[in-house]
This record gives sequence, structure tokens and C-alpha cells, in this order.
Amino acid sequence: MTSATGLRIADLTVTYPGPRAGGLGRRSPTTAVRSVSLDVAPQETVALVGESGSGKSTIARAIVGLVAPASGTIEYDGVSLLDRRHRAQGRDIAMIFQDPRSSLNPRMSVEASIGEAWHAHPEAAPAGARTDPRRRRDAIVHLLGQVGLDPDVAGKRPTALSGGQCQRVSIARALALGPRLLICDEAVSALDVSVQAQVLQLLVSVREALSLSMLFITHDLGVVRQVADRVAVMRRGELVESADAQSLFAAPQHEYTRELLAAAVDLDVSR
Repeated sequence: MTSATGLRIADLTVTYPGPRAGGLGRRSPTTAVRSVSLDVAPQETVALVGESGSGKSTIARAIVGLVAPASGTIEYDGVSLLDRRHRAQGRDIAMIFQDPRSSLNPRMSVEASIGEAWHAHPEAAPAGARTDPRRRRDAIVHLLGQVGLDPDVAGKRPTALSGGQCQRVSIARALALGPRLLICDEAVSALDVSVQAQVLQLLVSVREALSLSMLFITHDLGVVRQVADRVAVMRRGELVESADAQSLFAAPQHEYTRELLAAAVDLDVSR
């Protein structure tokens, strides 16, 4: 049995097929992520920061198995996430996407969307929730309460909810699996600034209450100023700087990090 080491990424490279030269011939691969190594320890929050196209979301997609790396390793608690025999380990990791509306099925009620997670991972369902409709409803209402939503939201569809409410539903659906690591891929960037602060505070509260780790992906350093323990900065597929949050904000070493700090929006989650 391995000790709890959290997420460990080593020398990760991800490529995509490039355009054909003149529309003909072989495709030249485009490297989206190049030799990136990154760790997220248990109960630690690491912010992965960089402009659009820097490779941040590609790393997230590789972690959860949505893209296949060209090389490198991805492990959780010492077990490879790239080995299909250990895909069950992926239940420990849940992802929250950027657009809360498109990540939810508009034809499904909130209750059905959250409960769907237990069909894919029945071992994560609370006792009796898969077979007893009343227990299932109670479990979903409890999850909604954890993210600050009223019980009546369970019967609504995403089209009847605001963007902030939809993102809270997405967080509840992620928590339904009982994860130990949350990957938040630009999870507040599609929301109004006032709602961003509320959802960010919710993520901080959930992380603390459930002792979770978090990989928080964003293009805005200001969003993570009061959230992250460590910050890793991506540019053009490469990791250019990584440091504890206090040191990085006080004395950034890379010119690109200084540019990001200059452009950052100060989002005070304490409000």
C-alpha cells in the first residue's frame, strides 16, 4: 500500500496533430505541453497560471484522462493514472469546468445530473442512495446545502438557474464522488466579478471542511492571491516559474510572471 503522496506529474509532454502543409501530406505535431513536472501534496492548493493557450487546461485534461500524453508520468498516491487497470483511482480526482452551463445537461434536472456521478462510480454513492429514491434525494439535498443551494434547486434544470448557481451545482456534482483532489479549470472566469468572489470563497470553504487538495487553473494571478499555497506559471507549454505564493507575489523571478502580476485583478475573497 502506498503512502498518501498526492498528485505527481513528471516530464509531461502532450502533443496534438498540427495542420497539413498546404492541406496535403503528413501532419506536423504541435506541442501543447513540454516536459512539465508538477506536484500537489495532500491538502495543498496549487495555482497553475498562464495566458490562454499556455497549456494549463491540457494538463488538467491529461490528469483526468481526456487526452493522452506523448510522454511523461501522472501518478496519484504512487499509482499511475495512465494505466487503465488503475482508472478507479480517478475517483479521487474531480474536475470543475470553466463554463458551468455547458458542463451540465440542459435536459436533466439538477438531481439527475448530480446522481449521474453515482451511476459511473456506484462505490461512491451513500448507503442506499442508488436504490432508495428518498435516500438519494436526501443525499443530493445535503450536497446542495454544502454549496449554499436550497433543496428546491434539485428539481430545476440548468436553464432556470443563474451562472453562479450552475457552477455551485457543478461543484456539488464533483463532491458527490467523494474526491480528495479538485481540479478547477478556470472555474470562476465565466462569472461576474461579484459572483466570482462568492464561488471562490465557497471553494476555499469546501476545501477546508473536507480537507481536500486543489489544482486551481486560471489566467489571473489576482484570483489566487489569497487562495493558493503555491503558484506555478505556464508560458507557451512550459513551466517558467514555481514558488510558494507569498514568495512569488513578493518577488517574482520571471519577467512573464511580473507581467501577469501587473495585469492581475485584485479579488478579495474575504469580502
